[in-house]
Amino acid sequence: MTAFAPRKFQYIQEGDNAFLALFPHRFDYIYAHHANPGDTPDWLTESRHPLSDRLIQQGGYLYGVRFGSETQYALLDIDLNSRYHPNQDPHAIGRIIDALEPLGLVTSVNCTSSYSGGLHLYLPFSDHQSSWKLAIALSCLLENAGFKLLPGQLEVFPNPKPYIVEGAPSLFNAHRLPLQAGSYLLNSAFETIRSSPEQFVEQWHWAQRKNCLDEKILRRIIQQAKRRCFRISGKADKFINDLNTEIEPGWTDFGQTNYLLGRITMREYIFHHILEGGTPLEGEKLVEEIVNTAQALPGYDQYCRHRYELDHRVEEWVRCIEKSHYFRYGDTKGRFKSKLYSPELEIGLLECSLLGTV
Repeated sequence: MTAFAPRKFQYIQEGDNAFLALFPHRFDYIYAHHANPGDTPDWLTESRHPLSDRLIQQGGYLYGVRFGSETQYALLDIDLNSRYHPNQDPHAIGRIIDALEPLGLVTSVNCTSSYSGGLHLYLPFSDHQSSWKLAIALSCLLENAGFKLLPGQLEVFPNPKPYIVEGAPSLFNAHRLPLQAGSYLLNSAFETIRSSPEQFVEQWHWAQRKNCLDEKILRRIIQQAKRRCFRISGKADKFINDLNTEIEPGWTDFGQTNYLLGRITMREYIFHHILEGGTPLEGEKLVEEIVNTAQALPGYDQYCRHRYELDHRVEEWVRCIEKSHYFRYGDTKGRFKSKLYSPELEIGLLECSLLGTV
């Protein structure tokens, strides 16, 4: 999930630099003076302007970038003293890649992060993906495989961020750009090799062709992820799980269309920004999400007798819920702002009323 709407302008590009073009999101970048041997750079964030190619090429500082709302790569960071570093466990990185294989990520571009000896594993892919969704899926797969996502051990970029009801949402964590001081490409034995931006780009494109990220599996992993990623109450958590239990089996007989569309509408209207990241859905985008979800459910083609008018049915449900007492989870501008009301109470009161309106 990103805190801000996507910005069309991302960075100041000067010339055709294939290497720097791999890292297009340049807002809220980090920079630091080159540190003395053995010292850690003192990183600062610059939010007044985006990072330009020219500043990076000048090399006067170390630079790092964050993730925007979408990305075409992920990054794993393993420190020198991590239990997962090849010095401690020569098979750990292979196990990490195995854990990510169900998502379609099977190979990485490996390099040292700096003179510290830590490792950066870049996982590029072709199609743009939601940074927030990708962060949740990567973390879920790695944690389910027994890896501990901790600073100094194993860190995931983009990082999972909880939906924050109050206050300004935080930025994605930043990572330093590759091939700066102390950063070199690695071979299969994790030995440094002579490195150049051209070699990095070549390896990146090779890995990009191998990594075919499966969006259906991505969605399934997110749905299965533990709710610890989301800052929501226990009652809301239970309601999400109840809705998923009723929605995910799909159609099992005739006469279920109205009921299923109602449950999907409630979930997407109230919780989409919690489960999928971004901003709450409304209008045509909400209709489109409900339609796509319904059509992807098991039994739709066999049992749904309203396929020819599905859009119209969904539009009716959207109009209904937008006029009801429901409001998006965490919305402090909801119709009821009295202390007697809460999103959880509204869910309980209106779950019955919405189902009787169509």
